[in-house]
Amino acid sequence: MSANREVALDLCLAEHHDGLVVLTLNRPEARNALDVPLLEAFVSALAEGKRAAVDVLLVRAEGPAFCAGADVRSDDGTATGRPGLRRRLIEESLDLIGDYPAAVVAVQGAAVGAGWAIAAAADITLASPAATFRFPELPLGFPPPDSTVRRLEAAVGPARALRLLALNERFVADDLARLGLVDVVPEDSLDVTARETAARLAILPPELLRDLKTGLSAWKRTSLPNTLERQS
Repeated sequence: MSANREVALDLCLAEHHDGLVVLTLNRPEARNALDVPLLEAFVSALAEGKRAAVDVLLVRAEGPAFCAGADVRSDDGTATGRPGLRRRLIEESLDLIGDYPAAVVAVQGAAVGAGWAIAAAADITLASPAATFRFPELPLGFPPPDSTVRRLEAAVGPARALRLLALNERFVADDLARLGLVDVVPEDSLDVTARETAARLAILPPELLRDLKTGLSAWKRTSLPNTLERQS
């Protein structure tokens, strides 16, 4: 194995269990900011889980921050610093997360921009009371990921999604819990709870999990507009 391959693997640690893969963002010295090497390692690990027919995904992170978003400081004109490549890898990672029959994300600190997008891509998002969420993309001149816009709009409606995505406001875990976007878990039990939740999902029949996920998505698309119409 080459030295570059070993470094890439170190950036995203993978644990394989029965029907479950646990991926850990491992760039804590940069608050797990997503530069191209980390994204390539993350996408590779997500794809490997799919090739291995893993049914349940858990994404977690080392250090006090979950993910500080895209690492714009790496935009130095080199191949690993191109913002277009980074955005494509972010979109690819979100699509892969959504392809799993069930995905769980554990957020222990700041989830900024693409970090929040990763959390939003999960079917179950667990957050510590100290977790914070913010989308700074639009004020910086970058659109948020398309899949994130669709998921938030389906979850909370277009007006609330616009506020979450456009105003660069900082939300705490309790704010998002009130919107039904996260479940708040005590800091000292977040990792254990996330692993237990993922393990419980992993023993379920994957085809039933996928059917349930598809059915809930269809219900959400049709029921939310009707609910908002009744409330107006």
